[in-house]
Amino acid sequence: MKKRMLPTLLLWLMLLRLCSATALADAAGVLTETEINGWLSKLLMSTVDVNPINAPVGEESYTEDGYAFIYETATLYYDKPTLDAQSKLLSIAVTSASLEMPRNIRLGAPADMLLTSYGWQMESLTGTDSFTPLYVLDQLPQAAYWAWAQHTGGTLTGVQCAIHAHMGGGRYTDAGILYSVLDDEISAIRIYGISAVTTYAAVQGNLAAVGGGRAQPAGITQQSDAEPFSQQDLQFNRMDFVTLTEKGAAVLLGTPVAQDYAQEEDGGWLLTLTYEGAALVFQMDNQKQHAQLESLVVTAEGFTGPRGLTIGMPLETALSLFRMEGSGYVSETAALLYGDGQTPPFGTLEQEDGFAIARYQTLAQDAAGTQTVFALHLSFTNGSLTELMLYRN
Repeated sequence: MKKRMLPTLLLWLMLLRLCSATALADAAGVLTETEINGWLSKLLMSTVDVNPINAPVGEESYTEDGYAFIYETATLYYDKPTLDAQSKLLSIAVTSASLEMPRNIRLGAPADMLLTSYGWQMESLTGTDSFTPLYVLDQLPQAAYWAWAQHTGGTLTGVQCAIHAHMGGGRYTDAGILYSVLDDEISAIRIYGISAVTTYAAVQGNLAAVGGGRAQPAGITQQSDAEPFSQQDLQFNRMDFVTLTEKGAAVLLGTPVAQDYAQEEDGGWLLTLTYEGAALVFQMDNQKQHAQLESLVVTAEGFTGPRGLTIGMPLETALSLFRMEGSGYVSETAALLYGDGQTPPFGTLEQEDGFAIARYQTLAQDAAGTQTVFALHLSFTNGSLTELMLYRN
């Protein structure tokens, strides 16, 4: 069996994405992606050039959690029995008290450490057979964090800490740590959801279940007769989003600072071109040909997007470039700009605690003439545009 490889490109890309929304969370004392990433990096580095105890790993190592790679201090579960560029790490089960852990909460540690570390907002374990929220931090649309304690008759039996960080395209991480408690000691620790993703709606549901439901946003009073987001908006700044190729991107934007390939399950490839303050993702076939632009993310000033959008533009100015009818709410968290919020074309706006995100969708023809949903997301912080994302939905 080959020696243990470094984490795959996909895993490292995920880890980098997980670091996108930690500034406020770090100050709040909740378990964050920064802590998980730092710990995970050290653990993976410790397994480089180390064969698992059960090498070679075969089908007999398959469990409901994935293929088990057993090491001295932890078992790592992957989606396949071989480690290569496409392997995905799914979860980790800690098996030794000697393994350093976030906040030094190790196997065999007193259960009180969990409440001391995560339950500073909790007065007591209430109820008989239930869950008690420990904390809820709602920073949507950027991220959300929550934790709760499971107990029976006031006796702690477990704690779950969850991390939902925005990964782009309406996707969020669905990762965290599960602690099990037996006889007032931590009896099991599992890091789950390392490669898992979830939706905005699911994150909202989790927050509501833990007790962190969000208030209804302020209604839209500003009006605009501008055209809705449409096919014409896919052509801007000398760029045609529908037909742009990786070669065309090089002509328009120059040489990228990074160029990475990642293979998909169907054998196709994703090519990511990273520039200073911008990233483009192309979908390609098995031979890395016929590139189709899937997404464009811009965070740098100076780039002109659809209808003259630029990073730093005030919220009110950006919204006025598109239709605004202020026709009600699409959900408890999103106000309608136009349409019904479900069937393109439509626009919605979410606002809370200095953050806002405007979402637009339209039906347009792709290069093959097929009707395709295209989406534009505009993220704002303290009333200024900080990220522009355009993608095929």
